Amino acid sequence: MRRTMILFAGIAVLALLLVPATSGASGGAGVRAQATSSSGDLQAQGRGIYLQSCAACHGPDPNGPSEYSSVPSLKDVGGAAAVDWAVRTGRMPFQSTTGPAIARGKSHFTEQEVHALSAYVGQAVGDTLVPEVNAGKGDVARGQRLYGQACAACHGMSGAGSALGGENIAPTMLGVSALDVAEAIKTGPGQMPPGGGIPEYAPTESASIQQVNDIAAYVAALNKERLNRGGVPIGGKGPVPEGFVAWVIGLGLLVLVVRWLGTRT
Repeated sequence: MRRTMILFAGIAVLALLLVPATSGASGGAGVRAQATSSSGDLQAQGRGIYLQSCAACHGPDPNGPSEYSSVPSLKDVGGAAAVDWAVRTGRMPFQSTTGPAIARGKSHFTEQEVHALSAYVGQAVGDTLVPEVNAGKGDVARGQRLYGQACAACHGMSGAGSALGGENIAPTMLGVSALDVAEAIKTGPGQMPPGGGIPEYAPTESASIQQVNDIAAYVAALNKERLNRGGVPIGGKGPVPEGFVAWVIGLGLLVLVVRWLGTRT
């Protein structure tokens, strides 16, 4: 009986370890105004924030070399959209100069400060565009097809995210906003290519804007409709972990039943 209880406890521990935390940071489908202002006050505020919070790693000039080889120069990351995406989602300022900065969190700045900072960097590097997006104008069915072609290989069709090998991780799409989607597609953070795999993507072209709207609509649907008819979703990580849990739990329970029946005979 003691061995049986130990076996059962081990199965329970394995099941708990296989359930990943997939709750993303909160974020609706709201779209913030484009950070294209060039007013003197906004630029001055943005420069002050940059020098105080960003220059120690990225260098005093956004166009210049960074202070660390592992930190990219801001002229290469995607302009105002990249800064807005990283700072607004709490990914920056980062606590280390090494490793991937992918974890979302609470922003360290107010909306006005994020706007000023992204406007300043965008003006400095010559890319002030924050892409246009409106998930309400997107088509979920088209977005599902586009997402399957361009995004699902890394982020998973369920949006749960996935480890890509090494330190590279495709973060979950659950809890992200439409603006997060549009900015990530434009800038291509991490291992993601600029354009997000959308053919002939151009952020100011109406066809590309509609495609981004469609993908954003599908991502919004993922956040609203958790279709887990099979029971516990196990983080939506796909058939491999689900199959593994099924084997461990299923066979474990069968072993317990067989042992129990054996003791009765």
